[in-house]
Amino acid sequence: MTGNPLRAIAERALRHPFMRFCLVGGVATLIHAAVFFLVVGAGGSQLAGNVAGYGVASIWSYYLNCLWTFSASLSWAGFLRFQAANSVVLVWGVVAALIGQWLELPAPATLLLTVVVGPVLNYLGHSRLTFRKT
Repeated sequence: MTGNPLRAIAERALRHPFMRFCLVGGVATLIHAAVFFLVVGAGGSQLAGNVAGYGVASIWSYYLNCLWTFSASLSWAGFLRFQAANSVVLVWGVVAALIGQWLELPAPATLLLTVVVGPVLNYLGHSRLTFRKT
């Protein structure tokens, strides 16, 4: 009997840094959403929820992308480059939250606006700044 074909496909896919980046980012998005809803559910603003969610998810993402996705060393310089690239996503999260509040969108709509555009901006920044090969 042969092994599980789905497991073989998953193992082969996870050999590629892009797929690992997507997986780390997907989990980071779930972390962002969980923190966002915890803050908003506790009476905080959508802006506070997005900023807090960004902070927690950003630390997770740097750590895992360094060690697992790109096999890079953890360093303060790398963390600063990572945050510089992420700052575009943070600014977008603030803009999305302000748009959501201005239009009186429900919190899930604001979060959706954040997590649809944010990952595209994030990948472009990290591929060109944080983890580029010199």
